[in-house]
Amino acid sequence: MGKGNFRPLRVERCITRLGGNFSAKNMLDEKAMLQTLATLQVFADILREERVEAVFAVVTGVVREAKNEREFIEKVWKETGLSLRLISGEEEARLMLRGVLWSLKDQTLSRIVADIGGGSTEILWVEGNKPKKTRSIGLGAVILCEKFLKSDPPGLQELESLEKYTEGILEETREWLARGGLGFSALDPHLVGTAGTMTTLAAIDQKLPVYDPQRINGHQISRPTLEKIYLHLRSLPIQDRRTVPGLE
Repeated sequence: MGKGNFRPLRVERCITRLGGNFSAKNMLDEKAMLQTLATLQVFADILREERVEAVFAVVTGVVREAKNEREFIEKVWKETGLSLRLISGEEEARLMLRGVLWSLKDQTLSRIVADIGGGSTEILWVEGNKPKKTRSIGLGAVILCEKFLKSDPPGLQELESLEKYTEGILEETREWLARGGLGFSALDPHLVGTAGTMTTLAAIDQKLPVYDPQRINGHQISRPTLEKIYLHLRSLPIQDRRTVPGLE
């Protein structure tokens, strides 16, 4: 391994839906906390097993908005020994960018980098390898699903309401970028996505039966392909969506 490189010794991942049942009361749900806590206990055991000395564990998105975030952080520390650090949306975006740049071969292009989480989405405008502007917006996969999508499969009116709400926030984001002198429409930047929603789309596009980081990292998807995946998924009841290859 050279300077700045690393070799993963063990890779573990788990989706716990910590933001589940959050929208109505701005409180982390007890069941969601317990489920996440159980997963963190497993991870803590793995860290001890692997004799890891330095751990950097953070909480983001939905925990930032929760009224009971301190209760959750203290419970995790008490029961697992993991010290969770609550970071801002801006810091989350900067850390995410470091990971994205590490995996990109060409770091000279203008890019919009998006990280869609369960409770929020981090947006970065990047010139080369330097972030120009960062913003955390309230578009999270879990939050939006629970707020707008009540039927199975989602009804047309529900989808229209979701799309209108999302487009409104994205329009505000475009105006925010423009106020900073960032004429991204003229520069035709690349959109780079990271985190669960993006990797799932890459897995669905390739019909991967098992999550494979080597095939997902750097995978390119066209807008027409994204629209095709969206139209297909929205027409399926949850029972059928569970059978879609690549969808977790």
